[in-house]
Amino acid sequence: MDKISTPLEPSVARNVESLRRLFANNEQIVFHTIESSSGIPIAAMIYLNVLIDMERLQQHILPQISLHLHAAGGSAHSLEEAARAQGFEQSFGQLDVAVRTIADAGLVLCVEGRSEALGMRLPGYGKRAVGAPMTEVNVRGPRAGFIEDADTNLGLIYRRLKTDRLKSKSYRIGQESQTDVTVLYLDNQVDTGVLQEVERRLTAVRLNVVADSAQIEEWIQDSPYSPFPQIQNTERPDRVTTALNRGKVAIVTDGSPNVLLVPAAFTDFLHPSEDLYEKFYFANFLRGLRLITLFISLFLPSIYIALSTFHLEMIPTPLMLTFLTAKAGIPLPTFLEALVMEIAFEILREASVRLPQTVGQSVSIVGALIIGEAAVQSGIVSRPMVIVVALTGIASFTIPSFNTAITMRMLRFPLMFIAAWTGVLGISLCLFALVLHLCSLKSFGKSYLPTLEPMRWRDFVSHYILLPIKHRKLSRTQASPAAVGGPKHEDD
Repeated sequence: MDKISTPLEPSVARNVESLRRLFANNEQIVFHTIESSSGIPIAAMIYLNVLIDMERLQQHILPQISLHLHAAGGSAHSLEEAARAQGFEQSFGQLDVAVRTIADAGLVLCVEGRSEALGMRLPGYGKRAVGAPMTEVNVRGPRAGFIEDADTNLGLIYRRLKTDRLKSKSYRIGQESQTDVTVLYLDNQVDTGVLQEVERRLTAVRLNVVADSAQIEEWIQDSPYSPFPQIQNTERPDRVTTALNRGKVAIVTDGSPNVLLVPAAFTDFLHPSEDLYEKFYFANFLRGLRLITLFISLFLPSIYIALSTFHLEMIPTPLMLTFLTAKAGIPLPTFLEALVMEIAFEILREASVRLPQTVGQSVSIVGALIIGEAAVQSGIVSRPMVIVVALTGIASFTIPSFNTAITMRMLRFPLMFIAAWTGVLGISLCLFALVLHLCSLKSFGKSYLPTLEPMRWRDFVSHYILLPIKHRKLSRTQASPAAVGGPKHEDD
């Protein structure tokens, strides 16, 4: 009979035999026999010694159970009382629950004559201390970042939202990993349609092992074949609390330091949480600067290729003469120049990421300087091309979202090919197609690219411009009845 539908038996020996069979060839499984005062086995405690807190088990739980057991005469009833006093609060009668409890850093206690076992979690594995986020560095604001432990991450969120409006619902995803996934939302802010869609998609996930939240992200997103990220991920608890207050849903995955936020808009990937901690005019200046650098990182090499290949008349004469002088003697066409330099820059960027932190930055900077200067001195590429590629690379570093920056880097290459074949006309058509694609994307039923319709003007403006804090919209519980018409859209 399959273990999923197999009930536990009143015989400890049979239960131990079934568990031994399921955990065969596993040297970490421990079957600890508990005897009565007369030396008769009356129970068995089963656990994986690499997952539980062995010190607490051996120095506190087992001695206390033995002491209580012998003082009470060694009956099964007294054993259950002693076990419950030590934290064995779970009670179950199915073999699959016992297996899942053991695999989830738990203790299972089978008592003779009882068809139900007792269980408790006793995790003893180490976890990383809460520190600053690795990928979302900020100058001002909280420094705490999520770690790989879901309970710690949930605690960081609950510390910042001290309200009974914060609700949660748990799932287990992964046939083998049985990973805990928790959905968080504020019931007075969340869109019920989005919440129901999140629950539907999570229950439809069919993965064997969940190693990180990125696997869940790829499974539940609306358009998996689009290069643009449609689900926001963050390591910052303050960003999660702000998103929850805007009516978003947070998905916390055990074993991952990244929390998913849905639904997401394209502008969410361009605004770091630090914007909320600066003066609104500073934040808006930086937001405008990021939009400019976003355009530069995507289109600058293509525009340079198109202008220098097909549209020299569009370049001012002094600048054109400078370009032609620098281009004299270069054997490669402009497109190949850009392609070679972009590939070299991407190789250096990837090498700096994979190398140890102490040498990665120096390799990136020194390598770029040496390769760029050597390429110019050898006459392979021109100096304007080196400037264009360097400016493009630096502009891509200003994009706060790593996933969005990768998308810009990837789309840059087909745009360069199109610019080399069709010039500015091809770039214009690509820009038009790109905007159409962004307008067509949805994130859990919501528009990915914020537009004026069907939003109200203030909701639309809040996606791009940070208003002074006194002029931002209040939450539903604070707003007047006339102002309550939908979920809150406070700037992030």
